[in-house]
Amino acid sequence: MSTTFTPSAWTGTKQQTAPSLNIKPNSAFYLLHSPFQWELVEMNDGHIWLPQFGQLYEIAGVNGIEETPQGPDSRVARMKLQESGQTVLDREYGYITRYETKYGGYYYTMKWDLPKQIGKKVYWNTDTDEYNKWRLSLVTMGVIDPPEIEVIHSKVNILNRKIDRKLKFQHIPEVKKEIDDLYALKKQMQTAYDSIHQIETEPAAATPKKKRTKKSDTDA
Repeated sequence: MSTTFTPSAWTGTKQQTAPSLNIKPNSAFYLLHSPFQWELVEMNDGHIWLPQFGQLYEIAGVNGIEETPQGPDSRVARMKLQESGQTVLDREYGYITRYETKYGGYYYTMKWDLPKQIGKKVYWNTDTDEYNKWRLSLVTMGVIDPPEIEVIHSKVNILNRKIDRKLKFQHIPEVKKEIDDLYALKKQMQTAYDSIHQIETEPAAATPKKKRTKKSDTDA
């Protein structure tokens, strides 16, 4: 017997009811984006740079997260991360969901990560297309700024070093193909940079009221 789970966004206050997932519970988290975290993605018959993310898990005593009678409080930790240049995405952007577990508590994950339980085993699949659309929307809404050219140049320089190491073996057909692929990737990187900077920003009304988390946020 298998059970397919349907995710819905969890913002910190919404209650959810669903079949129990056979997995150990974990902690809620916030997504973090550094100006250096970008991924080249093929999308809409072309390539574009999309933001990548880290996670700040709300575990008391870790990364400056404080324990309170109401549970872990990450406000100070989030503020410090913002001061260091990272973007802390508010949960109002609808990226997190949670599943009740058979061990008690909840398992928190990105809402595009879809579990399917077969017997006692849990399998995960990711709706990559929808996840990429959401990442792109963060840029078009102005939540995350497009990548700086210096960041892209640093990635291109890594490719250049790979190309340089292979040039002396370019007489070998397999290596020559690898070099051609790297040159093509280099061109795609620049084209993707131009594309992300040409995207028209959506009206401000399309964004939630809070662009980024502030010290006054009270997500549970």
